[in-house]
Amino acid sequence: MSKETHLKVMMDKMNKLANAVHNAKDLGMKQIWTDKWYALVKQYAQQIKNDKAFQDNVKANERLND
Repeated sequence: MSKETHLKVMMDKMNKLANAVHNAKDLGMKQIWTDKWYALVKQYAQQIKNDKAFQDNVKANERLND
């Protein structure tokens, strides 16, 4: 999956959860959807952080091999 497609999928999931929060009438359901949204944001942030660390390691290894 390309990076652009992956980002689009991530944003679609976040938007669906945000809409579920907005449309929920029951406060308990609003809290559940909000918690799920924050958990997804945290998961995506960790993925981005890991990807950045991987990219940095690849660059460091390339410098060592030169």
